Amino acid sequence: MNSAANILVIRHETCTSLGLLGHIAQMQSCQVKYLDPFLGMSLTSPISTYSHIVILGGGVSAYEDDRYSFLRDEFRLLEEAIAHHIPIVGICLGSQILAKVLGANVYRGEAGREAGWCQVNLTAAASTDPVLHHFPAQFRVFQSHQDTFDIPATAVRLAASDQYPNQAFRYGDRVWALQFHLEFDQHVLMDCSALIEQELRESNIQDTTVEQLLAEATHHSPAVAPIANQFMQEFLQLQAPVALS
Repeated sequence: MNSAANILVIRHETCTSLGLLGHIAQMQSCQVKYLDPFLGMSLTSPISTYSHIVILGGGVSAYEDDRYSFLRDEFRLLEEAIAHHIPIVGICLGSQILAKVLGANVYRGEAGREAGWCQVNLTAAASTDPVLHHFPAQFRVFQSHQDTFDIPATAVRLAASDQYPNQAFRYGDRVWALQFHLEFDQHVLMDCSALIEQELRESNIQDTTVEQLLAEATHHSPAVAPIANQFMQEFLQLQAPVALS
């Protein structure tokens, strides 16, 4: 990269952060701006100001845009970012928002909430993906979702789990959607513990507790950290094409 990245991070809960993905951003002296549309925040500069976009998770659903007007604003913002070929990664709700923006269905999954440190399996296509090619064929990573998405037309499916087959996709060469949380370690999990506890309770999951998930995080997150680091290194190397004057 010729200069430090200017990363826009779109949040849907104040407890969320780049977490494990922030380590490389910090090492590379990237500028990071958190945008909270659900609190009424909007950009004061053009989307083209930002070199990369990360869309984090949250408790709302991507198909509730009739209920939450900020989602409609976010859709328009991301449509513009995609048109500018800005590298984008969406995580959990962020992945579902990207699927919807790209014309795919997003809906409540029939398999119930996928919660905890879950195994994800890469597809064959991931072995040649620009940012996922270094991932192990199988790995455990944190998840908490009950919505899922169809793969958008022309997008490439990159990962699956036993509970939900659509765990990741790439659209073109600048957009990635990850249903799983590469950013989560025990610190992010603790920050979002109230939200996770509410999700478990509302989904009537009684055999999993936040305390259990935190204990498991100390075992699993050290293995996720190098994967998250390598992902962010590859992601930040991508740049939007420079417009010719």
